[in-house]
Amino acid sequence: MLFRSYIVYLMLIMKQPKRVFFSSSMRGGYRRLAQGELRKIPDIIEDLGLVVISRHQTSENFMEIESQLTDKEIHDRDYQWLKEADLVIAEITNPSLGVGAEIADAVNLGIPVLCVYKREYEDVMSAYIRGKTGVVCRAYIDHKELREIIREFVLC
Repeated sequence: MLFRSYIVYLMLIMKQPKRVFFSSSMRGGYRRLAQGELRKIPDIIEDLGLVVISRHQTSENFMEIESQLTDKEIHDRDYQWLKEADLVIAEITNPSLGVGAEIADAVNLGIPVLCVYKREYEDVMSAYIRGKTGVVCRAYIDHKELREIIREFVLC
């Protein structure tokens, strides 16, 4: 009976879409990749049948919303989302200390991490992040290629 319950439990889990913590620069700015471009990435993730549990940084008025929270509230909210995630997808074209911390936290929690960045900036991406165990880093040219990179990562 216990074995049968376990099988049913596994079947239920396997049918649930994976939950993705999406991470990108917020306060760090958008010199290399505009916020409008970043806003499209959660849509790509969701089009692949995944659930994005952290879309806050891609809303047009995110700074107004974030300004109503303390730094601790922001940290605790984001950390809770990380703990609920099945995987992390981080857009690292725009440098961000917060994104780096989220990547480290995810690795420490045992959550698979995919870091993506625009190919034209490959030479200036962090070697520390690209060399970190538990993190897969991939460069992309356009959203079509990005979609394929994410799809392959999810299937592994």
